[in-house]
Amino acid sequence: MKQVFYDPQLKRWKRLRRVLDVTGVISTVVLVIFFFSVIKQQALPDLLLPTQKRNYKALKEQRVGDQLKKSVARPTRRKTRRPASQILLNSDEGVRAAFYTNSDADYSSLKAHLHQIDMLFPDWLHVLAPDGNLIGSTPVFPVSLYRIVDQNNVVHGVDPENKIRRLLTVTKDDMEVFPMLNDYNPLNSTWDGDVIGKMLESRSARENLHLQLDKFLYENPGYHGIVLDFEQVPDEDEKLYVDWVGEVYNDLRAKNLRLYIAAQVSMSDHVLKGFAKNTDGVILMNYDQHETESEPGPIAAQDWFEGNLSRALKVIPKEKLICGIGNYAYDWSVPLPEKGKKPSTKVIDSEDLSVQEAWQRASDSDADVRLEGDELNAHFAYDDEDAHVRHQVWFLDGVTALNEIRASRQMGIRTFALWRLGMEDGSIWSVWDHPSAKDAPQQLTKVPPGINVDTEGEGDILRIASRPKPGARTVNMDSDNFTVTDEHMTALPKSYVTQQYGYKPKEVALSFDDGPDPVWTPKILDILKKYDIKATFMVIGEQAVDNTGLLKRYIREGHEIGNHTFTHPDISEISDGQLRLELNFTERLFASKLGIQPLYFRPPYSIDQEPETNDQAAPADRIQQMGYTIIGNKIDTDDWNEHPRKSPQEITNNVLAYLNTMDVPWKRGSIILMHDGGGDRSATVSALPLLITTLRAQGYKFVNVSDLMGKTTAEVMPPISPKMRWQARVDAVAFFFYGFFRHFVVDVFFIGDVLMSARLILVGILALIDRIRRRRIPPGVFEPRIAVLIPAYNEETVIVRTIRSVLNSDYRNIRVIVIDDGSKDSTFEVAREAYQSEIAAGKLTVLTKPNAGKAEALNFAVRQLDEEFYVGIDADTVIAPDAISKLVCHFADPKVGAVAGNAKVGNRVNLWTRWQALEYITSQNFERRALDLFNIVTVVPGAIGAWRTAPVLRGGCYPINTVAEDADLTMNLLEQGYKVIYEDSALAFTEAPINAKGLMRQRFRWSFGTLQAVFKHKQAFRTNPAMGLFALPNIVIFQILLPLVSPFIDLMFVAGVIHYFVDKHFHPEAASAASFEKLLTYFLAFLMIDFVTSAIAFSLERRHPSSKGDVWLLFHIWLQRFTYRQVFSVVLFKTIKRAIDGRPFNWDKIERTAKMSRQTEEITAGS
Repeated sequence: MKQVFYDPQLKRWKRLRRVLDVTGVISTVVLVIFFFSVIKQQALPDLLLPTQKRNYKALKEQRVGDQLKKSVARPTRRKTRRPASQILLNSDEGVRAAFYTNSDADYSSLKAHLHQIDMLFPDWLHVLAPDGNLIGSTPVFPVSLYRIVDQNNVVHGVDPENKIRRLLTVTKDDMEVFPMLNDYNPLNSTWDGDVIGKMLESRSARENLHLQLDKFLYENPGYHGIVLDFEQVPDEDEKLYVDWVGEVYNDLRAKNLRLYIAAQVSMSDHVLKGFAKNTDGVILMNYDQHETESEPGPIAAQDWFEGNLSRALKVIPKEKLICGIGNYAYDWSVPLPEKGKKPSTKVIDSEDLSVQEAWQRASDSDADVRLEGDELNAHFAYDDEDAHVRHQVWFLDGVTALNEIRASRQMGIRTFALWRLGMEDGSIWSVWDHPSAKDAPQQLTKVPPGINVDTEGEGDILRIASRPKPGARTVNMDSDNFTVTDEHMTALPKSYVTQQYGYKPKEVALSFDDGPDPVWTPKILDILKKYDIKATFMVIGEQAVDNTGLLKRYIREGHEIGNHTFTHPDISEISDGQLRLELNFTERLFASKLGIQPLYFRPPYSIDQEPETNDQAAPADRIQQMGYTIIGNKIDTDDWNEHPRKSPQEITNNVLAYLNTMDVPWKRGSIILMHDGGGDRSATVSALPLLITTLRAQGYKFVNVSDLMGKTTAEVMPPISPKMRWQARVDAVAFFFYGFFRHFVVDVFFIGDVLMSARLILVGILALIDRIRRRRIPPGVFEPRIAVLIPAYNEETVIVRTIRSVLNSDYRNIRVIVIDDGSKDSTFEVAREAYQSEIAAGKLTVLTKPNAGKAEALNFAVRQLDEEFYVGIDADTVIAPDAISKLVCHFADPKVGAVAGNAKVGNRVNLWTRWQALEYITSQNFERRALDLFNIVTVVPGAIGAWRTAPVLRGGCYPINTVAEDADLTMNLLEQGYKVIYEDSALAFTEAPINAKGLMRQRFRWSFGTLQAVFKHKQAFRTNPAMGLFALPNIVIFQILLPLVSPFIDLMFVAGVIHYFVDKHFHPEAASAASFEKLLTYFLAFLMIDFVTSAIAFSLERRHPSSKGDVWLLFHIWLQRFTYRQVFSVVLFKTIKRAIDGRPFNWDKIERTAKMSRQTEEITAGS
């Protein structure tokens, strides 16, 4: 009889291989075409937006003044790796510091020049009320304030997104951070010295501030102290200020922390002396000779600078002085002079600018930048004829910095602090470390582009107008003192210039990000249809793959769509290659599903859609070069914010608040941001009708984004060319399989977890019911004569032990039959010699036959039996003395066809065997308890099981066309209508494989044989509904299919965890806590259910005194589960392949060690 699944000519496998080969070729062709279509950028049409012009006119200016003469000190810089705060200021080891605010430009500069900065002074702490509370501010518009140490004494962070901390961690740089405390109000950009005066006059307020500073520094051990910068303190409170500084200094010094203080050059000698005495360093802010509230003039004329420093050194010890170096610009607007009249010096307006912004204005106006002779400060002027004003621009650049540093070094000062990062001339860094080098002036001739982006125009639509270009300058040196006396910008450096478009008063365009979503998008589309409004939807490609119907509905109902990347990453944190793939994937999806190429792009998280720095503009530039138009949003409804969730009225009020700020040019925009995906959007759905009716009532018209650009929908979403259509069809196939596979993995995880958890719960409940219901049959009531069959093949090392355990049984009415199946060793001889007296007494019969397999060996004996019942035992198994008695008594019920015993691992000698012992208890035996409730145990183990002889003979004995003859015969009896039950107190101890290789060989036979048996009895529902509808599906689903795909469950969980923590580390707002919590909840729920049901299984086993030690195995449960999943998945893949290819299954003998654990030896030693 041929085996189930056996195909001698392998026809089934050959047919399947042909199908797989054809599928593989087609799939490869599709993937190759798809791959090349994704990596190859498709040409997108240019929208040809207009270029904006300014009406500027340069003024001709003459050089004035004398030259300054200074000598040059030798070059010095850091000599040791000691922390900067522990170095004596102005020693041979020069220290460099820099002021920092939370602007993007500051951070970009810090990243670029971190290795050149020893100490950072970030503007993070404020005192804005007489109560002395420590105040922080948010870095984004609209600025808001918060208490750093709140009423519950909880300290809140001041480093937005932990940027500085993360930067230092990643770079492993040793720069020290000293947060700056000042009286600057970020809300109205003013200094309030009167507040500080009132705070100083109140002892309780001073103590409050002092305590909050202590708390702040204690909770932030990464900060090495603070910098104080209270400006415009009333004269009458100066003494209080100096005394309070002394108190703080003494406190910080006791904690090994540092205190530095920023001092204006206008402060009195008395105050400066007090500062020097009560701090670790005084930062002389040696700039702002002229500032925004004064008349135009040099910011720090060279003689003024040197005079201030000379005066300071008379009252501040050199080892306590840090010289501030300015690098920024002021632009004063004064009336255009009228013909025949003296020019007015009245200042109409003034602005503080970065050096790059000053250069940009010089470039726009074609003005000539020169170094004024007397002042040695950079200067130019130009007329704005549209505004009828003249601009006077003064600034400090790399040249002025070099002159100032060299002059300072001549006075013995070698410690400098730059005001400020993000504003500076980039060439300053070329001389920052070695200002005394002979070639230092030549280093200034190469001028890198500035950090800040120059933004022009009004609206939400962004266009990169020009790209960065380095500048160049020539410098003239005084041959006597090596001071730079003249500079000429031969080429002004260019930063990115961006132009904004699309603002139209009283016109707004609705835009929705992060869809399509199957729940919220249809509701939003229904509302838009009701109010006859067309909107723009920024689509995530991954979402669109799952919701192509909604993607087509967007277009069908007249809406516009744009590219919002494929997976919604933070584009500032990914490579150019990944960004290109993100856009191309989504673009190919649009082409394949819709036949169009949308030209809109909006970056996720609104990153870089209004770039302020070059490194932010670079991704936008790359995107524009790919043919996309970047669509921003000046009007954010904040509907995404769930902490707290906004009401419809609050969302509407947010929009109205933005619309009311359109008098400020840089805030002007017409595009409203909302969301139709990415989370719970019930607030958006609720708010949308109210928002529409409110804006219409105020006279606003809803338009498409294309209308704001002066384009048509067809122009912003052009159809693909005829040549691209065939490629689009191939891409559609690729996206279909991508979506199928992605859903398969995700569904396997959640469905698998749910099914396995449900099964564990159900099996646990049934096992408990079975335990409660079970009725013990008292021994001696039913004691028929029993045959014990022991098939053996090459078992000489264990056969004597097995026979001894049977002969030691307390059930005496037995006959033991050993069937040697043609062993190649001495199994037959060993058995006969060891038990000659038992053979002579008729208690033991030892038979031998040619080798034909275990099933034939058993059949050989069964057909010779006179006994009505028999017990089958494997030759590597030993049984408890009462095991046979426990089994046989159940045959008093004539409907019982077989009884399964409790097989346990007897050789718990290493981790693999202990894990198998755990599996026997929590899986095999536990499941038998549940099936026992319905009398449909599907496997009576070969290790120990009792059988009624007559139905076995009627069923043809042990089948030889499956390799799991025990399972096959069990199912045969069930189909005959007999009960098959489980007796958990009938113990047998089997020798399990001791390594992974042996375990996989054994389980390969078990799983293949079980699959054969299930296939063979697939019609069982007709004869035994409980077996066919419950027992067999349980095997197919939970013993074959789910274990086959279970690695996906682990991989999905691990991938989900890694993805979440990577997002959380590199871009916290990208990390979806809700999704992670859902994933974790499912996984932990399964693990806990698994553990609880396993504990129940152990509790049911513990009623046997011999099994008390089993409970320690429970602590292996989770490690065993993860390891077994991988092992059994490999086995099941082999099983399925063998069933398909039809090759014969050959028995693979497992080598015996004849080792049993001490507990097993004690249990089976005899009674």
